[in-house]
Amino acid sequence: MADIDFATDLTNGFYVSITESPKLVSGNRALLNRFEITFMTTKRPYTFDGQTSVIDEYGGDAQRFISVPQVLVDTKSIAASISVAIDETVKSLKLSERVDTPNTERISSAELISIYFVGDMVTAKIQVIPVETEFYEALEFNLPITRGG
Repeated sequence: MADIDFATDLTNGFYVSITESPKLVSGNRALLNRFEITFMTTKRPYTFDGQTSVIDEYGGDAQRFISVPQVLVDTKSIAASISVAIDETVKSLKLSERVDTPNTERISSAELISIYFVGDMVTAKIQVIPVETEFYEALEFNLPITRGG
């Protein structure tokens, strides 16, 4: 299943945009795209008939876990919050995978490798582990999480 590759912009919230020369991606790159979008997706409640509330459980809910003033002042709290959001992301991706999803686009697990600070930006180095890898290198990427301050 091919996806269109995208670029993310975190300067004013979380936005995804198609690049000037969009290309189709599949395999591990498509999995990384879906991981990043799912990680930043907020779980939302919906009300039907004005009474019945249902929570859409899809998403990593990173904003809810990380962007709390008490979390942002402590490195261990930031790491724990990012780890919870990673776990929620993996759970959401596994539940949403279709039967015909190739193994290179299926997620096995993910983990926080490290966090670091550049100015007021908190960045997480995350490793995504697919069911089947296409490369010998680890699938690691840096994901800007939030602006402090």
